[in-house]
Amino acid sequence: MKGNSVSKEVWLEDKQVTVGQFQVDFKKTRLYNNDTSIDNESKVIKLEPLTMELLCYLIKRHGHYVSQKELLDNVWDGRIVSDNAIRRVVKKLRDALGDDVKSPTYIKTVPSKGYLLIAEVSVEVVTQGHSLDHTSEQSELSSNKNINKKPKKTLKHLFFILIIALICFAIYSFFPFKTELMVKQVQAVTTMSGEEDWADYHQQSDMVVYSHRKDTSGVFDLYIKSLSTNVTKRLTAGEANNYSAQFSKDGKKIALQRQKGNQAELVILYLNDTMDVSREEVIYQYDTLQPNLSWSPDDNALYFSLKKQSDYPNTIFKIDINTKRLTQVTYPDFNPHGDYFSALSPNGEHLGVLRYSSYQRAHLIILELESGKVQSNTVLDFIPWNMVWDESSSGVYLSNGNNIHFFDSNKDHLELHTQTKFDLYSIYSTCGKNCLLVGKEEKNARDIIEIKNPFITEKTYNLFEFSLAGKEGHPDYLADPSQVVFRYEYENKPQIVTYSTTGEMEPLTEFTQHHNISNLEYHHKSQSLLGILDNQLFTLDIKSRKIRYLTTQLEVIKNPSWSNDGRSIYFSRKESNQFWLIRHDLYNNQSEQALLPKVISAKEDALGENLYYQHADGQLFRAPISKPQNGTPIAKLQPASNISWHITSQYVYYSIANGYQYDLVRTDLESGETERAPLLKHALYAKFQLHPNEQKLLLLQRAAPSSDLYNIYF
Repeated sequence: MKGNSVSKEVWLEDKQVTVGQFQVDFKKTRLYNNDTSIDNESKVIKLEPLTMELLCYLIKRHGHYVSQKELLDNVWDGRIVSDNAIRRVVKKLRDALGDDVKSPTYIKTVPSKGYLLIAEVSVEVVTQGHSLDHTSEQSELSSNKNINKKPKKTLKHLFFILIIALICFAIYSFFPFKTELMVKQVQAVTTMSGEEDWADYHQQSDMVVYSHRKDTSGVFDLYIKSLSTNVTKRLTAGEANNYSAQFSKDGKKIALQRQKGNQAELVILYLNDTMDVSREEVIYQYDTLQPNLSWSPDDNALYFSLKKQSDYPNTIFKIDINTKRLTQVTYPDFNPHGDYFSALSPNGEHLGVLRYSSYQRAHLIILELESGKVQSNTVLDFIPWNMVWDESSSGVYLSNGNNIHFFDSNKDHLELHTQTKFDLYSIYSTCGKNCLLVGKEEKNARDIIEIKNPFITEKTYNLFEFSLAGKEGHPDYLADPSQVVFRYEYENKPQIVTYSTTGEMEPLTEFTQHHNISNLEYHHKSQSLLGILDNQLFTLDIKSRKIRYLTTQLEVIKNPSWSNDGRSIYFSRKESNQFWLIRHDLYNNQSEQALLPKVISAKEDALGENLYYQHADGQLFRAPISKPQNGTPIAKLQPASNISWHITSQYVYYSIANGYQYDLVRTDLESGETERAPLLKHALYAKFQLHPNEQKLLLLQRAAPSSDLYNIYF
């Protein structure tokens, strides 16, 4: 391996190395503990070769953070392995050194930076006759007696190794073992500045259609590109977003979903021979959008995901293009999630459905359309964005990070199919035999920003700047407003971290797999964090870093908040098909009986005198805490999950949406007067947190878009 030659043979030759209280014997891949208080048997620690290589490289880079990519290039020699594989080797090394990941003395981990060897390292040149050797004198004498026999044994060993290698090669040639296909070639399809998404490929015409926007303040327009001539044309222009474009089987039509404010449309574009739009037709209008379209084999119908009502799950429907008749295809019972994606097999016999359940699980369902029977229902250990059928209709491709999985619908079997050297945002379509059209995922997809309160006239200084490479979310201020806490996901590893104005980041959790973390809220007095983890309500003590779960994953909960004294938590739980406001006593670990029906969120004021709660229809009420049923309406909010509201001593602040445009509103609690100011444009999410002095606020925005489409061949 490249890492071996660089690490051992050159710079560590004839050197004695000590790391903390351990001496390192690279030749024998052992550690020797210099602690005199332990017994001799515990002094010698045998390491696996790869674990020793990792230690070797950390020593070489002592004092510097080492990223996972750097380890892949120098220790794994560029081989494609998962992030978990690297973390497992790091854990083995930590265990060998007796290191504690939460209070490290040897290896420190910092998200977005990497691993840092923090123990003291001593590298000394070994003089002749003083080399490191912890074996007994008797072993040395025994080795010296047999020194003349070594060449003969070596030749004999080499002969047997050669014979075994030839046998293994012959067996492999006649009986090849199944392995994952590696990517043979990666070819860029688009190189435009900005972001490409929701693409489709039509093989007969050799054309790609896709959505593109140049920056975060722009909309997604529809583009078409001929791969044979490299001619690119824009098909749409305006203030609407265009998603999910799909070629009809004959390539003469393109179906798409168009978002106009709070309204969505199913649109069909008719193409002429020069790739121009001759006319368009709107075949259906609705007020919710889940990007997803699939043509029937005869080009006379479309399948798509639709929410008929706000409290209904996403459901797959079929619409006849000529009659505009809508037919329900699936009947999910998971609310409010349900069936978020579907894809029809090329032969039209099977419908693949992705169903999201309430407890952080995705189900892959293969439905046989003629008989109406479920051919398979597989629970996935990851949540794919979408899926694509192979050309023979034998199964579907799904992506997770840099892994491409294939589900064989005939064998009812899911397997790892291909690995790429970059993470995939999505697989869009096939592009011929052993070829997939994919989108590369950008590491920095979402950013936390701190902005001046638009209602404050005074100048505001020292705004937070988050120059992080991963995905951030759900921020809140800590007791010291110069520090914030938020969810941070880097290289598919989500964590809860704190971050300061000095740029120091500290992880509060050590998750090793995907988790859905949301609704983080910090309580200044108790110094604890509240949130939802994989659909469970939890608290996290900032000092001890212990997580305490308050509900089960079987419950459907939303919008938790602290009481003023930190002794209780309010949240909404679904019971009998409606949400009820619950108050949970942390000290007795008991939930009071449901306080109010049809309430989706609640907060106490700063004095702990009044309770403010939002009704399912959006109406905000104020009531004495002792008599929450005696509420008085004070404002009208939108009952959406991607906006939020906060109470101060004088105002209620809340965000409102008009399509993908968001404003910030504040209403005076005494006079009822309302002010409104622009907040975000072309965004998907407008939750925010107020600074304790109301001068600033934290919110999320999409990072500057930069992504392209690729064909990968395997």
